[in-house]
Amino acid sequence: MKKYITVFVLFFFAFGFSQKQEPVYILFNQNETASCQFPVKRVEPVKKIKLDYSQKRHRKINITRFILCRNIFVFEFKKNHFETVDGSVVAGYKMITLDEMISREEEEKFTKNINQLFPKIYIIEAIENGQYAKYEVVWEKLQ
Repeated sequence: MKKYITVFVLFFFAFGFSQKQEPVYILFNQNETASCQFPVKRVEPVKKIKLDYSQKRHRKINITRFILCRNIFVFEFKKNHFETVDGSVVAGYKMITLDEMISREEEEKFTKNINQLFPKIYIIEAIENGQYAKYEVVWEKLQ
């Protein structure tokens, strides 16, 4: 009986406290262009082109698209989380670039869904007086 309890406790700790992937934070500035090496051919060797482009679009009511290079990050007001955070909080976030995200996808040989690789993605945008908008987004991957 003690063996079963020990095994149960081990499984509980192994799965109950398993480490989740850290959220990914991308700094967005509509006044600057984003640069990235965009993969055109997704087989070895990967062929890339350099792109410079960023834009924020409000499509339908309550949907905002952040476009970086050819990558679209979608924020839906009813589905995704939004909050305003102070600059001191943002300073603690580990920002990542789009190139780093694409390189991670490349390491996985483009076999995983991009939202499985990065389950929590946040776009951070400066608004005013040291405040930032924090949008939870979903990466809408173009093929």
